[in-house]
Amino acid sequence: MARPDQEKCRLCSKLDSQEAQQRHGPNGDGCWNPKVCHNRRSYYRHRGVRNHIRKQRRRGQPSEPLSSEPGVSGVVRVATLEVLAPAVPAAVVHWYRVTKESPLHALGAELWMGNDRVAKVEPVHCLGLTELQVKTLLVRILDVFSQHSGIKVERFRSSVELHPHNCPIRPCPLYPEVRL
Repeated sequence: MARPDQEKCRLCSKLDSQEAQQRHGPNGDGCWNPKVCHNRRSYYRHRGVRNHIRKQRRRGQPSEPLSSEPGVSGVVRVATLEVLAPAVPAAVVHWYRVTKESPLHALGAELWMGNDRVAKVEPVHCLGLTELQVKTLLVRILDVFSQHSGIKVERFRSSVELHPHNCPIRPCPLYPEVRL
């Protein structure tokens, strides 16, 4: 059985390298091990993508013969069936922040119907907004998605954590415009 994920290492992987070494190095809690931590942080950062690729490879490989009878050779063909699921609206929120405990940098959202993205709310900076104002913004986004789809979207079905360095908004406090 696989070893369970370490929550501390997963959260540390979201930090940049210098901040992680500062927080977990000799001046921090002392758990930083340069022989292990760089690889472990990479593992946790890219784990979802690697698992997805691994799953796709498994699906794409030819299936093994189903018959183990002696004298029977050849490949048994397996039919791939497509089942159409009802397309219900699913809202996804994008949080631009370092960790869940850190301040919210920006917020964006998408509306999906089945496998298709049908609407997108561009990210907006949340610097200076109170928690109540952020919640009001989320409710407004759900209302706009409900109007767009014609079906009541009551809640976000999924959330994506993104580092503030991935913020696409320009100008951004993290990337001030250079003035000459």
